[in-house]
Amino acid sequence: MRPTSLLATPLLALLGLVSGRSATGDRVLVVLEEAVSKDDYSKFWGSLKERGFELTFKLPKDKDTELSKFGEPQYDHLIMFAPTTKSFSPSLNPKAIIHAQFEGLNTLYLLSPNLSDTQREHFREYDIEFVDPKYTLLDSFSYVSSSSPSTVLLPPTSSLVPNPAVLSPITLSGGPIVYPKGTVHTAGLNPYLFEVLHASKTAYVGGEKVLTGDEAEVEKVVGGKGSREPVISGEKAALVSAFQTRDNARAGFVGSGELLSDKYWGTTVKTLDGKSVETGNADFVTDFTKWVFQETGVVKIVSSTHSRAGETEPREMYTKKDDITYELTLAQHITTDNGTSSWAPIQLSDLQLDFTMLDPHIRTALVEDTNSTNEVGTTYKARFDAPDRHGVFKFVVEFWRPGWSYIRSSSTASVVPLRHDQYPRFITGAWPYYIAAISTSLTFLTFCALWVSLGEADRDRKGKKKVE
Repeated sequence: MRPTSLLATPLLALLGLVSGRSATGDRVLVVLEEAVSKDDYSKFWGSLKERGFELTFKLPKDKDTELSKFGEPQYDHLIMFAPTTKSFSPSLNPKAIIHAQFEGLNTLYLLSPNLSDTQREHFREYDIEFVDPKYTLLDSFSYVSSSSPSTVLLPPTSSLVPNPAVLSPITLSGGPIVYPKGTVHTAGLNPYLFEVLHASKTAYVGGEKVLTGDEAEVEKVVGGKGSREPVISGEKAALVSAFQTRDNARAGFVGSGELLSDKYWGTTVKTLDGKSVETGNADFVTDFTKWVFQETGVVKIVSSTHSRAGETEPREMYTKKDDITYELTLAQHITTDNGTSSWAPIQLSDLQLDFTMLDPHIRTALVEDTNSTNEVGTTYKARFDAPDRHGVFKFVVEFWRPGWSYIRSSSTASVVPLRHDQYPRFITGAWPYYIAAISTSLTFLTFCALWVSLGEADRDRKGKKKVE
């Protein structure tokens, strides 16, 4: 983000507005290799400009391109459309890009089956493995009738992974997505990686040439290599994936750069049964790029506070068994139809608070407080009694869900024992001991009174006898 925007952020946050559609900035660097024609993707570039982004186009080997200068990021987002490029300038090589991502650079990778070895090694850093270049995605049951089976038609209802932070209802219920001549990847165990689009049940990864059953059997027997056998099939074939670190830097991986081309952007294609359908590529790409460039799925902490019941100011020390109230206000970044952006309330049903020392002593749900929620953010509240354990505790809230920004709030307070003058005068459980002590004392006093009175009476009787 630019330095001027950092200074303006507090004021804009008070007004509920932000300067651009993206929560991080509007400067986009587009790296195009020479084999890619810029004019074939004019609708995609135009959609980005309409959303307020400033596009700068460079070649992979431009030496004057710098992602960071004097410690300041020069771009907020990066589009890498150079899948076959084998060498890059020092400022655009994989190591430089990963370093820039650590500083908050959002990256969109547009790929193809002809990935270079340099690119493949780079994507292994994200725990993504792409199939061999000789394979592509095929579907003999669902493809554009005027093209080959490698121009796959993907129904959104079965191929998209529903995620409200990434995809809108319009995309999930829209037209089929055309995935032309794209590569396929498999995701490892990286917890920061999640799928957005996968192949349909009838699709598979194999050679470009589609063989009949007899041809495939003959080739298998004669060739003995089984080169036409499916490598990956069905939903196991990931086509578009997303990646987000705990620093909220985002990256998107699109296996077919032609998915964004003008040929399938809001156009009509024919299916194998002769029906004309409007493609959903435009809606899908718009939703996905909005997420990558942090226009959607962005959550921030507006404020957090804790206090004792009946008070408003937070305490550094609480006494055990105190009635404590914790409040957290969250807001999400939204974009209106007129092009402005703002922070608005967000409804979450799985938010929780940990009151922890070494381990959580109390884990409770944070429930929306409708009386405190306003137009800028949603306030969540939890109320609990301090544990009967003294020490330094932390109020910890962690929210980590695929697609949403990672948020963490932590504040410290101590829990101390009661002072000597804070204990109750009488303890309910000690009443048997109180009664025993009181009854013993009363019995002793009664005995003393009787003993003294009887002794005095005997002495008076003896004195009277002597006088007589």
